[in-house]
Amino acid sequence: MYAKIALGNVRKSIRDFSVYFLTLAIGVALFYAFNSITQQTVVLNLSDDSRAIVQLLAGVITGVSVFLAIVLGFLVVYANRFLIRRRKHEFGMYLTLGMTRQDVSKIIVLETLIVGVLALAVGLVAGVFGSQLMTYATARLFDAQIKEFTFVFSAHSCISTIVYFTIMFAVSLLFNVVTISRYKLIDLIDADKVSENIKVRNLAVSVVLFIASLVIIGISYRMLLHNGMRKMDGEFAGATALVSVGTLLFFFSMSGFLLRFVQSRKSFYFRGLNAFTLRQFNSRVNTAWLSISMVCAMLFIAICGFCSGFSLVEAINAQFKAITSVDATLSMTVNHSMDPKSISTMDLNELARSRYPKWDSLMDTSTQVDFYMVKDSRGEVELNFGVFAKHAGVNPSSIYPGYVDDDMVGSLPVPIITASQYNRIRQINGLSPVDFGQDGYLVWTTSNAKVIDFWKKYSQDNKTLDLYGTTYHSVAGGYDDKLRMPGSVSEHSATGTLVVSDNALPKEASLESSVLFVNYAQTKDAGEKTLQDAKKTAFGNGILLGDEDKDEWAVLNLSSTKETAERTSLMTAAVTYLALYIGFILLIACASIFALQQLSEASDNVRAYRVLAELGAERSTVNRALFIQIGVYFLLPLIVASAHAFVALSIVADVVSIVGGIDIASSLVGTIALVLAVYGGYFLLTYFTARSIIFRGNRRIS
Repeated sequence: MYAKIALGNVRKSIRDFSVYFLTLAIGVALFYAFNSITQQTVVLNLSDDSRAIVQLLAGVITGVSVFLAIVLGFLVVYANRFLIRRRKHEFGMYLTLGMTRQDVSKIIVLETLIVGVLALAVGLVAGVFGSQLMTYATARLFDAQIKEFTFVFSAHSCISTIVYFTIMFAVSLLFNVVTISRYKLIDLIDADKVSENIKVRNLAVSVVLFIASLVIIGISYRMLLHNGMRKMDGEFAGATALVSVGTLLFFFSMSGFLLRFVQSRKSFYFRGLNAFTLRQFNSRVNTAWLSISMVCAMLFIAICGFCSGFSLVEAINAQFKAITSVDATLSMTVNHSMDPKSISTMDLNELARSRYPKWDSLMDTSTQVDFYMVKDSRGEVELNFGVFAKHAGVNPSSIYPGYVDDDMVGSLPVPIITASQYNRIRQINGLSPVDFGQDGYLVWTTSNAKVIDFWKKYSQDNKTLDLYGTTYHSVAGGYDDKLRMPGSVSEHSATGTLVVSDNALPKEASLESSVLFVNYAQTKDAGEKTLQDAKKTAFGNGILLGDEDKDEWAVLNLSSTKETAERTSLMTAAVTYLALYIGFILLIACASIFALQQLSEASDNVRAYRVLAELGAERSTVNRALFIQIGVYFLLPLIVASAHAFVALSIVADVVSIVGGIDIASSLVGTIALVLAVYGGYFLLTYFTARSIIFRGNRRIS
């Protein structure tokens, strides 16, 4: 009997359960799909290093899943609170007809089990099919091939998902049973006649607080832009605290301000059902301003996660595509405990042969680049970014984001390389050489747009450059921001590398580091195998430390472009998956909370809409009023979160540009599409469900 009643209730109230069911199903699908990444890669031809990367990524996702499970757990409890409130009168009727509280609890348990099992089943099916698509996405991220389609099912991910959601359902059931046991029969019977206590605030105070909130948020934006996230100091903490307080005050006072503002426009206020809609919105925000503020914060995190995550992936991939012109690199850092003047150059091929006799069988062609620096007697870098910034009459920190002050930015070294080695790098990349003559110079940089613009203007304003008794003349426009190479060269050229004619290298300059670019004599696979053998037997698995007392080198680093690709794949996959995973969960959590609040509001106000029907309100007018009320409720937190995200992302773009720049705008379209699809979908579902609740209880509205 209980099962029959429970099943009938679920069928009868399918629209009431729709938001709850959809959220659970999406949550299950996401949990399964993202936690099955290890099983997805079984069909891919990955190296051992790539598989280790996948295992690491899977561990990170598992850890994040625990946090997201807690978020969804609270959401499930919150959803059940709505369902219980919605059906109080129904439960009161059960008790009046002779059922015990235990009988009612059994019905609730069975209903929760029916909806939960169905959501779990639908979610798992969707997750399994979604994971097949993710297999191809993973293959693309790791540059692996799938020879033929293989259906993949992860038993471990399935069991983990079932365990997570079983715990959620158990907590939800306990909450439901305890809630019902605490209600008095009279409260259940009269539930339809009791409305939520409406808190009315002084309108004048609300207006003052609203204006104050805008001022506080504006001050926090200014502080954050000034700080630029360069240092997590008092200014950053103050900006964070102010924007939090400002957001809380904004939603606390918004309803009162909006009411006062609209009432002052009487022609609009008394048009149609605007007065009713505004009063309904005002009462809901007055009681739910804290949860709205929390949802706004979660939306901010989701938007920032989506946008910055996708932008960073694009930047990483763009950088990597430009540095695949060689097969491997051997880099060396000079031993600073020795006299730097005694080390003018070091043949890395000879050094490699001395450690690995089969080195020549690995290498077909190679190019060595030596980086020199000018240091003072204390070993501090003398030729640095600050020298050029001072000469140009600008503050270093205004050019280079991500650093605290002018001294720190100014201390960034500007290494020197010779023209012949620079031209060999260009030839490797298929570019024509540059004629430096006897005293030519240019600055090679791969940094962000601000640094590139600085060097461009600097070279235009300084056709000649006087350094250490030599006058240099700019060539090829004075700067190069197009050339890319793997490993250490890109790192050295990020701030700016000074390229000078071979015979014009300052005598004050000493060798700092060298990089050898190698192309294999064998096939890619055979060369990679030989390189791995060299790493294991002669180069300490890729990083070898020298003897401080006798070796001229301090560190040797041997790596292949393929390894760089795998590391790039790790970062790309990690950022992409985590951005999508966290962003989607937070987004559906936000949308679900608002949906449930609005459905609860609609349920509580059926009698108010009945009065509208008795006063002659048409159905189309009521539909429009309901659409506006729910739309504004969904839209306002999204607008505030988007404003916060715009400021934060503009700063993030500057900070991350230190490693080559990211284009936030390019990912904005995708982020907007995702947010509109998920958030907008929940809004429409909420509107149609709320409309059904209202019209089902008001047959008079026509």
